Amino acid sequence: MRWQGRRESDNVEDRRNSSGSPSMGGPGFRLPSGKGGLILLIVVLVAGYYGVDLTGLMTGQPVSQQQSTRSISPNEDEAAKFTSVILATTEDTWGQQFEKMGKTYQQPKLVMYRGMTRTGCGAGQSIMGPFYCPADGTVYIDLSFYDDMKDKLGADGDFAQGYVIAHEVGHHVQKLLGIEPKVRQLQQNATQAEVNRLSVRMELQADCFAGCLGA
Repeated sequence: MRWQGRRESDNVEDRRNSSGSPSMGGPGFRLPSGKGGLILLIVVLVAGYYGVDLTGLMTGQPVSQQQSTRSISPNEDEAAKFTSVILATTEDTWGQQFEKMGKTYQQPKLVMYRGMTRTGCGAGQSIMGPFYCPADGTVYIDLSFYDDMKDKLGADGDFAQGYVIAHEVGHHVQKLLGIEPKVRQLQQNATQAEVNRLSVRMELQADCFAGCLGA
């Protein structure tokens, strides 16, 4: 995937060295390798979207407030630029699609952070994986997730990483089209089995929307 030299998004906020961003106490979570890691990746994405905090389950580590002042490496800087380019690509793609529908695409924001950050859906933590918050229309990602994809899941390469961003933007599109609030309403009085079924269908549709990135 050739991305160098392409337009970067203006909707990116970098909080990785923000003094106001808390971080996780103890070692960060790492995905297990193999098939179990692939299954857990899906669980993490679903949980993150619905605001489920898996911190205690995965690590048992408390959350502490501390400043992040670690310098950003060249590789991390490249990952940030790549993420911005992918977001810009989704902006162009969905802008065109919404125009065809006679609508205006409202671009989402994207926040890069380390460990933990504030969101419109509560505390966002890297253990949740990349996630979209409908309340503030923002995608949140700790870029170390790319390393987990490569080292633990063998999902290396620009396309796999770009898919992660496109998937979360897919949830934003669901919100704009009224799909997300309708599903939330249906889940309120549904059985747990039905809640789970609707959640899976939402994730599959976001996967489908993410495919527009490679179209």
